[in-house]
Amino acid sequence: MKKLICTLLTLAMLLGLAGPATTTPTVPMPCQRGSTDTAATEPANQDDTKTEPTSGTGLPGNRNPLTGEETEKDISGNCPVAVMLNNIKQALPQSGNSKADFFFEIPEEGGITRIMALYQDITDVGTIGTVRSTRPYYVRLAVGHDAILTHCGGSNTAYYIIKKYMRNADFNDMDCLNKGTNCAYSYFYRSQARLNAGYATEHTMYTDSDKIQDYLKNGKDDVRTKHKKNFDAGLRFAEDGTPDGASATDVDVEMSQYKNTTFQYNADKNTYAVGQFGTGYTDEANGNKQVEVTNVLVILTDISVVKESTKGHLSVSTTGTGTGYYISGGKYIPITWKKDDVTSPQRFYDQDGNELKLSVGKTFECMIDKSRDVKIDGKVLEKPADANADDNEVDNMALAD
Repeated sequence: MKKLICTLLTLAMLLGLAGPATTTPTVPMPCQRGSTDTAATEPANQDDTKTEPTSGTGLPGNRNPLTGEETEKDISGNCPVAVMLNNIKQALPQSGNSKADFFFEIPEEGGITRIMALYQDITDVGTIGTVRSTRPYYVRLAVGHDAILTHCGGSNTAYYIIKKYMRNADFNDMDCLNKGTNCAYSYFYRSQARLNAGYATEHTMYTDSDKIQDYLKNGKDDVRTKHKKNFDAGLRFAEDGTPDGASATDVDVEMSQYKNTTFQYNADKNTYAVGQFGTGYTDEANGNKQVEVTNVLVILTDISVVKESTKGHLSVSTTGTGTGYYISGGKYIPITWKKDDVTSPQRFYDQDGNELKLSVGKTFECMIDKSRDVKIDGKVLEKPADANADDNEVDNMALAD
């Protein structure tokens, strides 16, 4: 009996020392390499399993989707910023243009042109300008790049497309005028130096990369700055995308009756120096540096004056299919282009129907009427087969001005 009592007392003491199991907190141990616990298995090396490029350019690694160039960080998911640059002779030179990744130049009323410059990463670009209004065809191209359009006003048709595609569920433009939406005027400024120098007021509006970033972060309306899932800019690249074609060292594109744009090849740099009005296309904010690009695209399409417009606005077909030329590395070939609808990107193909691969670097695209001349190395090229461009947004009488 005494033995039994001693045993029970000992057991009670042991239980008392242990205490309730729920009172002692437990800290999970970190997973250890070599553990037999399946939750502790080391994940597969991501670099070893990645087989597809991240940027959609056709090249591996982090790439700028507008140039194909390698980047330290992945910026392919950023919506590019597209800025409408004033390109009338009296407004030149521009600023910040030499830092753009992709250029669109298209005629406007009276034969003048404007340039829409795309920046995949707006950081540290600095001063940009002068900024002017937009037109419907630029908006359609900006939408195809899922870009944030930066502009000062626009035609009625341009605003119609902006509201339909950029100001519906998302907000993807930065407008210094208040036309039915948030006014971003405080993110632009007029150059007092230009006003003092006698420039017309419309040739004095600027913005800069800090102001654009501030607007994207703190503007009144929420602006979507990242691409939606599975977005594809449509551009494909090769480290050397020089076409197997004829020589193209001196290129002269007739934009309109008002101006030509020229491209002079530099074999040492493997780039084309851009020129207009008999001089270089330069960047005032960056030491009057002449803009140089690696690739030139000449897109032939249908351009006509909108009959109902009192201001001579143009209708430019940006969707459908058509022909053109690809120029790079001192060579050129005829190409075809396609843009299925407003939200689709442009795509380019060689004469065999293969997707065109641009050389890694900046690209300048001239969109001209198919009746205009393209002169390469002193010879006017024969007009290719008729383009079949067609727009699914009508520049009609109600919206013409």
